Amino acid sequence: MPKNLDVLALSHEVERDSASGKLTHELLSAGQTLYGKNPDYPDFIERVTPDNRRSLGYWRDRQFVEIISLL
Repeated sequence: MPKNLDVLALSHEVERDSASGKLTHELLSAGQTLYGKNPDYPDFIERVTPDNRRSLGYWRDRQFVEIISLL
């Protein structure tokens, strides 16, 4: 029989790990590329690659188009 999943507890764990940066670190360590908003550049999407390179750009034809690399 499957184990019951406590969705509320899982939600709190994800929120905590996200706020602390742990989730971002784990995803990047696993080789994932992350996309999100950067409050300093609200008109662009920020991409963070597993080697911690950050760039700004936008989506066109389901591809990320890099405008500028952030240091």
